[in-house]
Amino acid sequence: MQGPDREFVAELRDRVERYLAAVDQWESAYQKYYRLPGYASRISNDLEAEHQAYQARRRELEEVLPRARRLCWKHGLQDAFSGLLRISLGFHSPQERRDSVIGRNERIVVTNCLVALEDACREWEAAGQTTEPAPARDSLFKRVVDFFF
Repeated sequence: MQGPDREFVAELRDRVERYLAAVDQWESAYQKYYRLPGYASRISNDLEAEHQAYQARRRELEEVLPRARRLCWKHGLQDAFSGLLRISLGFHSPQERRDSVIGRNERIVVTNCLVALEDACREWEAAGQTTEPAPARDSLFKRVVDFFF
């Protein structure tokens, strides 16, 4: 049985993948035609569907980022997700830049963080399942007597 943290990490992975796919789809549509830098501030009809999909995936990701940050903090991991939303689509013209606005290194860091979160959640659940129930606590007097004798 999966715990709530493992279920959340699976949902987080799904949302991150959909967000990255939406960014890639937007950039692919943006590069079809000659555009001037900063064109993304004026969304044309040919980019409307991709832009709406990007905005929807961004909102979905923003909903889960606070819990993702808390989970990273809980397991001692660096928050790798905050940089995903700090992007500017259409800042460069297609002729200036062919690589994605979310670079390969940032994608690798996010993927590694997701894997580490999955492992950490699995370890915490395993640790919680293997512990034996605590014995019934004796009275304070009995514990003091047992300590000295």
